[in-house]
Amino acid sequence: MTKARSPEDEATLGRRGSWLLGGPMLVFVVAMFGYPAYLVLRTSVASGDGLDSGGFSLTHYVTFFSDSLYLDALLNTFVIAVVSTAITAVLGLLYAYEITRRPGLRTVLLLLLVLPLLVNGVVRIYGLQLGMISLDRVLLDLGLRDTPLGLQYSFAGIIVALVMFQFPFMALAIYAGLSRLDVSLVEAAQTLGAPRRAVLLRVVLPLAVPGLVAGSVLTFAAAAGTFIVPAMMGGGRVNTIPQMIYTSVSQTSQWATASAFAVVLVAILAVSILYSLRRGLRSTAGTR
Repeated sequence: MTKARSPEDEATLGRRGSWLLGGPMLVFVVAMFGYPAYLVLRTSVASGDGLDSGGFSLTHYVTFFSDSLYLDALLNTFVIAVVSTAITAVLGLLYAYEITRRPGLRTVLLLLLVLPLLVNGVVRIYGLQLGMISLDRVLLDLGLRDTPLGLQYSFAGIIVALVMFQFPFMALAIYAGLSRLDVSLVEAAQTLGAPRRAVLLRVVLPLAVPGLVAGSVLTFAAAAGTFIVPAMMGGGRVNTIPQMIYTSVSQTSQWATASAFAVVLVAILAVSILYSLRRGLRSTAGTR
């Protein structure tokens, strides 16, 4: 006959079970993310430029904030991230709303979102570049323009590429929130004469806020931290912080300088994301 366990014993077993389940994941997170982050932070405050050079110094941070080249790269990084996130959010909201409105085409529309993700990112960028070149030729041949649009190797080209890359994630995140939308509410609003804009703002948008915030955070972080898109679409004409980090490490072996750049980027990203999440939670609470 087994002895009955007391509530305290049950609670103790529950805590042990939680540690047994979560312990390996905690170790993995610390090993894969926590320790490398500590190394980057420690290297950023080294007096020299090597991986293990000298004592404590803020020289590399002073260099970053006193050099206009680095400040311009920081500004470019966040302008690109903000603009691409805003455009992606608008397009993603409209697309997710159409998925919700058209149950018969839902599978096809979702498939169109997922299929581009199966293609390698570099291949997609090359395809986009070829498309831009072809568009310029068509416009010039038809006499619609006297000069090329100049999207390739430009600020605008980077924005277009980032929107193309992040659009599926944004649309899927918003659709997850809109899946709770009662289509009859939209139909009732339209029957009462509400314009499409009012329906989107007053009926659809409140339900889309959680997904919109989640998608925007992911898109903003990815756009600010990406290297391959500015490198290929900017053609060396638009500097960003990830490119500066790559150059500092691969060409000049300035590990401490690159670490300082990375810490600044992550710190500003963290503040921006936390602020966005806080505003998003307030907006969500206000719509309930």
